[in-house]
Amino acid sequence: MDENIQNYRQPMVTSIGIILGFVLGFTGKWATEPVSKTQTSDYLVSTGLFLSVIFLIISLYRILNNNYPKNNTAGYYRKTLKLFISGVCFAFVGIIISIFQIILNH
Repeated sequence: MDENIQNYRQPMVTSIGIILGFVLGFTGKWATEPVSKTQTSDYLVSTGLFLSVIFLIISLYRILNNNYPKNNTAGYYRKTLKLFISGVCFAFVGIIISIFQIILNH
């Protein structure tokens, strides 16, 4: 395995695991709260959290995959990083919408 990949793999796996655990924990708590009626923002929150989980799982798969293109390693991991950042952004947007929803409804 390429030594340069090893330098990025462990921190990426750790950060993806931590963020994915946080997103799943937040989603579990958010989904089980009692709701009097469904709002449009609920769909935005659930879509953001769902996309976040999907992107983070794909990123985790790509970072752990040993069958990557040896001739374009930098491009492969650059795309993996973009997927990871997109997953974090989707989670951030979903959580921010949820926070504003709670503030505006109370």
